[in-house]
Amino acid sequence: MMIFQKKSPFYLIIANMFLFSIIQCASASEINSHCDNIQIISKELSMQEAEAYCQYAASERAKVEAFWGPTWKEPIRIHVDSSYRVSRALLMSFHGNRGFMEMPLRRVKNNDGALLHEIVHIYAPNSNRFLAEGIAVYLQAKLGGNPAIPNFGKDLNILARDIVPRFSSLEDLDNAQLAQPTRKGTYLIDESVYIVSGSFVGFLIEKYGLAKFKNCYETGDYSKTYGKSLKLLDEEWRSWVQGN
Repeated sequence: MMIFQKKSPFYLIIANMFLFSIIQCASASEINSHCDNIQIISKELSMQEAEAYCQYAASERAKVEAFWGPTWKEPIRIHVDSSYRVSRALLMSFHGNRGFMEMPLRRVKNNDGALLHEIVHIYAPNSNRFLAEGIAVYLQAKLGGNPAIPNFGKDLNILARDIVPRFSSLEDLDNAQLAQPTRKGTYLIDESVYIVSGSFVGFLIEKYGLAKFKNCYETGDYSKTYGKSLKLLDEEWRSWVQGN
């Protein structure tokens, strides 16, 4: 028969200290940093790193909101993990998890993650992958606080000049919808397409204005928005790229 004895106050203090240390270890296994409606979640960042990245994300979010408008008011949750190969937020928006972002640990450590790019996807999700990636790439290049894929700080238009001959038309790219499979080597994976889309969206905004681009972004109708077909805009863009 087991006899239970009344525990001494000293024993209870030791037990409580042990329990507190377990709780501390458990909470330390996953860092959660909150600031300005941003949440950083990670098991691999220190608290100091998570807090610094949270502040940086908040500043990048403010840039996007100032440019595009307050289209997302909820928290942005960024999960930083070494298992991620690429950063992602657009797909989450179409699977009921808008506001959630996956960010590779190495991108955070190297300060070359497309953070502002992914925030744009949260503020402006669109099933037209060509335009959605285009606005995200363009704004990362224009406003982003760090260089990131696909141009890593280089001028999009200069890069596009060498790529343009590879594409006979932008119509096939514009028809690429988010629901289509993205096998390696297809248009939606090829980094050159990101450069082309970013350059083309930059052309539309800088030549015709943000208001018209937003209308086209929402409707997908180039002809009604610009009074020109995509084919004609494609031709204009190719000439514009060569002169910029």
